[in-house]
Amino acid sequence: MNYHTLTVQHSGSATDSHPRIQIIGDWLEGIGFVDGALVQALPTPGELVFTLYDRNIDYSDLYNTTKEKGGTLSRVYIADSKTIKGLAFSTAGRHIGRCGFAFGDVLIAQCKYGCIRVRKVSGNVRLLNMAKAVDARTGKVTPKVYVFGDWLEEIGFASDTLVGVAADFGCITLTAYDREVVYSDIVRFARQNRMRLIQVGRRRASGVPLINAEGAWVKDAGFEVGDIFAACFEHGIIRLQRFDPSRFGFTDD
Repeated sequence: MNYHTLTVQHSGSATDSHPRIQIIGDWLEGIGFVDGALVQALPTPGELVFTLYDRNIDYSDLYNTTKEKGGTLSRVYIADSKTIKGLAFSTAGRHIGRCGFAFGDVLIAQCKYGCIRVRKVSGNVRLLNMAKAVDARTGKVTPKVYVFGDWLEEIGFASDTLVGVAADFGCITLTAYDREVVYSDIVRFARQNRMRLIQVGRRRASGVPLINAEGAWVKDAGFEVGDIFAACFEHGIIRLQRFDPSRFGFTDD
């Protein structure tokens, strides 16, 4: 069972815009979504289900049934633009809103052969992917924490903020320290509790706050490159936890 994160995008013009969901990746072939395959998108409260139709299809009947249920049909294609390459398909329209999804929402997709189920990520949590770091000397690839966005500043992680990092298996805790706290006291506390200290940076392209942390300790905490992890947050604290599908009502059966 595979899981992927998505974001609801805009489709159409500024005066006639609709929510749009696009799924991209050569991994689609492994679950049957090959070039030219027909895909049905059906909305239900809180969920959008994509179903593959590739055998014994009566297109007219399928189209009418899908329309009656408030869904749409689309086909998988091979994208070859500057920003998007590989297998892809998308759906756009009011049926996305019927699921409770809106522009900018982060979604989680459970992907198995012939079926992709998409649900909204709600609450004080963001789903992110573990980035990769490459050792310049050895060429070895290791996972790294690479988290950015305006939301960091809103919860106390503005650029230049000093952050304590505590790593346990399955969880990395980031704690923002107030600027008024004495630096030597923070260092002493970090040493006593075997914590690392990093500073929130700024992403060069957009200027938003950036947390960038790497090292063997990330892998030792149970994370691998590409893993989805949940960033659960409150003001001044972010807990990076291994992804738990059951939190979103998914099961692996």
